[in-house]
Amino acid sequence: MDDFHRGDAFANGPEPDWDSPAFERQRHLLIALFPEPEVQAAIEAHRKEWIWPKGHYFPRSPRLHLTLHCFGDQPKEVEKRLREALAQVRVRPMSLVLDSSRTWRNDIAVLQPAEHGALRTLHADIGRAVQKAGIVTETPTFTPHITIARRTEGAAYPMRLPPIPWHVRKFLLVRSFTSHPVEHKVLATYEADEEDKEDAV
Repeated sequence: MDDFHRGDAFANGPEPDWDSPAFERQRHLLIALFPEPEVQAAIEAHRKEWIWPKGHYFPRSPRLHLTLHCFGDQPKEVEKRLREALAQVRVRPMSLVLDSSRTWRNDIAVLQPAEHGALRTLHADIGRAVQKAGIVTETPTFTPHITIARRTEGAAYPMRLPPIPWHVRKFLLVRSFTSHPVEHKVLATYEADEEDKEDAV
């Protein structure tokens, strides 16, 4: 067991505001990065390296995502303004590296990317677009992560994680339904221009 960690350590900054009402709604709008199938497969392989407690839950691979912004569902006219504002956000290709995993105190397990300036720039640019659309949101600390499991109290995670490269060229606006049937409905996709070069870390 020397090669595993147990507990709810939260490193590299304050814990996000998990009591936000936005996360309790039956449906909300989500702006996020969704990994491609090869990254999903690498995440699946990593999940198999953990020791999981009875009753844990794995989000299905196509639902795995890194949240950039999340807020309540909006009327059609506001959603239209949001789509138009997001279309003005410049998307630059970036290479993220998922290089750490852990459990958090709210009984979820996460994968986190190495620090990347372009990711924080994208988060800030999208935040301004959301405000331009007239949407008032909460501003929890941005702690980039992918939730890989829930109900994880007592889980043990490997001390070492082979880095998972993730080449990002787009973000999605989705309507996320969190009550049965659980699903993500893609509303719009925003991609980098073909001629854009990758942003450095």
